[in-house]
Amino acid sequence: SSQLQQPNFARHAAMSKDANKQRVIALIPARGGSVSIPLKNIKELAGRPLIDWCVRAAIDSGCFDEVFVSTDHDGIAEVAKKSGASVHRRAAETATATASTESAMVDFVKANPEYDILCLIQATSPLTTPDHFREALALFERQKADSLVTAVRAHRFIWRVNPETGEATAKNYNPSKRPRRQDWDGELVENGAFYLTSKAVFEKDQCRLGGKIVLYEMPEHTFVELDSPTDWEIVKGLCEEHGYRPSESG
Repeated sequence: SSQLQQPNFARHAAMSKDANKQRVIALIPARGGSVSIPLKNIKELAGRPLIDWCVRAAIDSGCFDEVFVSTDHDGIAEVAKKSGASVHRRAAETATATASTESAMVDFVKANPEYDILCLIQATSPLTTPDHFREALALFERQKADSLVTAVRAHRFIWRVNPETGEATAKNYNPSKRPRRQDWDGELVENGAFYLTSKAVFEKDQCRLGGKIVLYEMPEHTFVELDSPTDWEIVKGLCEEHGYRPSESG
């Protein structure tokens, strides 16, 4: 009879393991109204709609139980579905030029409360790869963090100018002892690629970052802007060089 019990025990152990697994959901806000570049989120970038780059990287990372695009626009919803994402139709007031990203997150979790960790992904960060998501989630879990921010290390000297006197002063180095790049750690600058937030922290503060925050450092080329045609050309070249292409998976 012990032989008969064995499979039941194994099945029960597997079920409880699944029950303990955190439900991790990805959210990509993508409104239709873009001021700088019309319908930027689905504009073609290096042969693919912009949003396809982060949707496919998120899906292929295997980190997420579901990947959602939150949008108010039919064309973006259609592209998101083709890329493999689920679509959340966001409330109009969360899709205005003045609405905060947090308002889109609140709108989403009201409709989708079944999550343990929410990953906010910016559609304008096409250089995020599946490995970035995997490494960040592993760091988040290992450190028992409440939230995670992504950043790049930049070797930039920051200055301020006193508006009263016009005098300039350095903020993050001593000009009389100018460090060489190799002797200086630089500054960690938020690149806005993605964020992880525990349900407890988001419910408490309605903010993407809070509690114990950890930082996942990404390569310098992932710090990009997509606000002008020149930006688009630069990022196109970076995507061709460093971007994740789904055919590479498996």
